[in-house]
Amino acid sequence: MTEVKFVSMPASELAQVIEKACENAVTKVLAAQGDELLTISELQKRIPGLSWHIFDKLRKKHKLKDIRGKYSLTAVKALLQSD
Repeated sequence: MTEVKFVSMPASELAQVIEKACENAVTKVLAAQGDELLTISELQKRIPGLSWHIFDKLRKKHKLKDIRGKYSLTAVKALLQSD
């Protein structure tokens, strides 16, 4: 028979644990695809000619999704090439 254990913790701590686990899973999948999650300033360093203004227009036009303020490098590059 399978053993069942109960853990008692505050709901806010449980939410943080689940959020961190999901973030780690997404990071692993992106790493396997050769992609990275980067902040806007990190994207500006990696993509020559990308300014905050250009990025903001792209983000609004294409409804680019973020994960805790970070964006997919390959998605941003693809949007820049398509525009």
